Amino acid sequence: MLVTIRKLSMHMPNKYRLLSIGVTCFAAIGLFACGGGSSSSSSSASDPGTPTTLVNSANGMSPYLCAVNGMCLNPAFGLIPNSPIPANTQFAQSTYSWVDQSNNTLVLSAIPYVSGTVYATDIDPAGFNLTVTNTTGTNTLGVTNVPYRYFKGNGLPNFAMGKFPVQSGTPAYPYYNALPGGSAEYPTADLIPVATYNLESYIPKVPVENPKDANGNVLPGPLSSLITGIALTGTVWHAELANSSTSWYNPSSALPLDQCWGHPYNKQYHLHGYSWKCFPNQGNSGPSPIFGYALDGYGIYGPRGEDGQMITNKQLDQCHGHTAPVMWDGQMTNIYHYHLNREYPYSVGCFHGVVDYAKALPNSDMTEGANYAGITALIPDSTKPISESGLKQFVDALTQMNKDSFLQYFSSVITKVLR
Repeated sequence: MLVTIRKLSMHMPNKYRLLSIGVTCFAAIGLFACGGGSSSSSSSASDPGTPTTLVNSANGMSPYLCAVNGMCLNPAFGLIPNSPIPANTQFAQSTYSWVDQSNNTLVLSAIPYVSGTVYATDIDPAGFNLTVTNTTGTNTLGVTNVPYRYFKGNGLPNFAMGKFPVQSGTPAYPYYNALPGGSAEYPTADLIPVATYNLESYIPKVPVENPKDANGNVLPGPLSSLITGIALTGTVWHAELANSSTSWYNPSSALPLDQCWGHPYNKQYHLHGYSWKCFPNQGNSGPSPIFGYALDGYGIYGPRGEDGQMITNKQLDQCHGHTAPVMWDGQMTNIYHYHLNREYPYSVGCFHGVVDYAKALPNSDMTEGANYAGITALIPDSTKPISESGLKQFVDALTQMNKDSFLQYFSSVITKVLR
């Protein structure tokens, strides 16, 4: 979710112009070896139970550095000529009223949530109808009989959403009304409704780790798409990013969501932040169940670890995951997986496994119109991390060789305003 925040009153002091990231399918792996880390500013090892605050993104953090407590974009975006996401972009701290500046947390009770109670059947008589089936197919590299989990649905969740369009006179209305809606039909963001769309995804049933560096460590795959995972509740997770010309923001600090931590972008409902709040079967002890799958095929689990305690970022790697025993396809398995928790980036921060974007996001509703098939053909050797100079040559080649599938797409999507 990327947003445009305008100055409204003394209660909303920031004036941020936030633009779409318009992500595309360069090599999500092998472009460079992400690294680094930072110490968590949040919870202790004791179980905090239901959270009352969320840990915000760190001030000054780069969106291109895969690190604990962070989230990283494909570095190619920073090298695109005239990119609104330059290489020196940094996260900043929102000054909205629900952000506690003293400890950089989001105070849940202070957020002016989008009000209302809307169910899937209020939008579509079919209601919630996500199906997940096992199938096989051919991947982008031409490998046949690849096992997939095939997700098919209408994008509507199995829990109550807030009322979108956002209603005048409600606490969240001024924030949404200040934002451009991105079209003649919806001149301001408060007018954007939730609608059905063609949610489908082929996610590998057997995830494949990214290549390893010389020390045997798996290279994190920076995010090259807005959607990062498919939730079993019928909707999707989006990247936890909101950018301006100079800085990036945690979207939960930049715009109020509904009580289940979702809202629409392009009429498509999706989740951020405290996204597990309305998930069923959370339990209060033992490991959390699986709540969905990342685009690389690894599971996305709830906030409790195998010991029943709430997971903290100190227990997770730079992609917001780790290897530990979880229930996987009906049996306890020691496997890599992601966790949802109360510390930024809350869900997937980068990809531990190989992502075949053309299969994971196979239609224009899922890609915002990106020609993944055309771009995939230009991906460099993903088994060899390349230098910054090599990356620049790759980007230059992209812009020269495939203007229709890259530059035209990028220029149209990068100027959208993400709500």
